[in-house]
Amino acid sequence: MRMRITTAVLLAGLAALGTARAETLHERDGTTLSANIDGMAGAFSTREDYLGEGGRQWREGFIHGVLAGTTRAGGGKLYGGLGAIAQGTWGDGDAGGYTDGRERDVDLEDAYVGWRSAGGAFDVSFGRQQFVLGDGFLIASDRINLGKGLDALGVDVDRGGAYYLAAKKSFRNTAIVRIDPEGPWRGDAFWLQSGNPYQQDTELGGANLEYVSETHGTLGLSWMKVLDVDQGAGLGIFDRRDGMRIASVRGQGSLGVENLFLAFEYVDQRGGSAAVKNDADAWHVEGGWTFADLPWRPTLDYRHARFSADKSATARNEAFDPLFFGLSRGLGTWFQGEVASNYAGPANSGNRVDRVELSLAPREDLSIGVQYWKFAPEGEAADLAGREFDLFAFWQIDKHFTFVPLIGLYEPRGADVKALQGNDRRNVYLQAVLIFNY
Repeated sequence: MRMRITTAVLLAGLAALGTARAETLHERDGTTLSANIDGMAGAFSTREDYLGEGGRQWREGFIHGVLAGTTRAGGGKLYGGLGAIAQGTWGDGDAGGYTDGRERDVDLEDAYVGWRSAGGAFDVSFGRQQFVLGDGFLIASDRINLGKGLDALGVDVDRGGAYYLAAKKSFRNTAIVRIDPEGPWRGDAFWLQSGNPYQQDTELGGANLEYVSETHGTLGLSWMKVLDVDQGAGLGIFDRRDGMRIASVRGQGSLGVENLFLAFEYVDQRGGSAAVKNDADAWHVEGGWTFADLPWRPTLDYRHARFSADKSATARNEAFDPLFFGLSRGLGTWFQGEVASNYAGPANSGNRVDRVELSLAPREDLSIGVQYWKFAPEGEAADLAGREFDLFAFWQIDKHFTFVPLIGLYEPRGADVKALQGNDRRNVYLQAVLIFNY
C-alpha cells in the first residue's frame, strides 16, 4: 500500500500569523477563564489526480473552539482546557483519493489538565492535547486526517476528512512533564497515545533534552520507544514500528551570525517487537541567508533531506518510519511539496528531497514564497521521482484573518508516479485557504 501523507497549514506554527489569540471571559483573584476560536476554509483544484481518473475540485473547512482556565493551586497554577471541532470535505474529494467529499464530523478535540510551578520551572499535564518535538521532523502533534476515500477497499481510516487542512491535531491521551521550558537547559518527558486509525493508535514514550542559546540557537537530543501498535489496523503499514527505538540529534539557529539560518537533524531507528527488526535512518541539512539590506528582505534557503528505504537482500526493515511529522515553521516543513506530499508521493520514506526556497516581504502584512522541489527514490523504493514548483503568499488581512493562495506545477518523472497519475503531463494545482483566529 502506498503511503502518501497530507500537508497542513498549522495556524499557530507560522511566524507570519503570530500565535493564537484568546478572549478573556473572566478574571478575578488569580482565576481566569478564556475562549479561543480558530478555523480554516479552503478551495482546491487539480488538473490531474493520482487514481488515474483526471482532475478534481473540492472544498474543506473546520472550526475549532476551546475554553481554557487557570487558578492558583499548590504554590503554582492549575490550568486546563476543553475544546470541540467541526470539520468536513465537500465536492469530489482530494486528488489522492483519501476523501470523497462526504465527510462531516463533530468531535472532542481538547480535554487536558495541568499544573505549573511558580516561575514555570516545572510543568506537568495530562489528557487530550497537542505535542511538538523540535521543528516537527518526527512529532508535530497527531494531524493526519483521512476520510472515506478508502472505504471501497474495506479500509477504515476515516477521521472526519479536512485532509489538507488536517484539522484534528491532538493526541487522544498524553502525559507530559516539562522541566524549565523557558531556561537555557530544558527537558521533556512524554507519553503519547494516538487515536488516529491511520497511525494504528500508536502509543510511544520518550524524553527530550535541549540547550537553547538566544544568540546561537538550539541543540536537542531525543530518545523514544514505540510502546504499542494496533496490529493490522488502518492501512496496516506501521505494524513493524511496535517496540522500535528512536534516537535523534538536531540543531537550529544562526551560530551568532546575523541573517544566517542553519539546521540539521539525524534520526536512527532500531529494533522492534516483530521478527523483522528495524534498521533505518533519516537526516537533513539546511542553510539560508536573509539579504536584510535589499528591498523586500529576500531570504534564500536550501535544504537536502534523505530517508532510507528497505533492502530486499536483508532480513531487516530499512524503510524509515516518519512517525507523526508535520508542519511547524512554514510550508515544506515537514510536508514536502504541496502536490507531492499531499497526493502524488513520496512521503518521508525511501526518498531524497532537494528544496530551494526564496521568500520576500514586500509589506509588513504580506509575504511571498517560491519553492522548487526535486524528488528522487532512495535504493529500492518505488520510483516516485518528480519536480515541483510552488508559488504562494501569506496576506494578513487583519488581526483575525489571513489569506493563503497557492499555485503549484508538478511534473511526474518516475515510472510509478506516472502510473498513478495515468499520464506524464504536468499537473496544475490551485488552492486558496482562509485562516480565521479569534
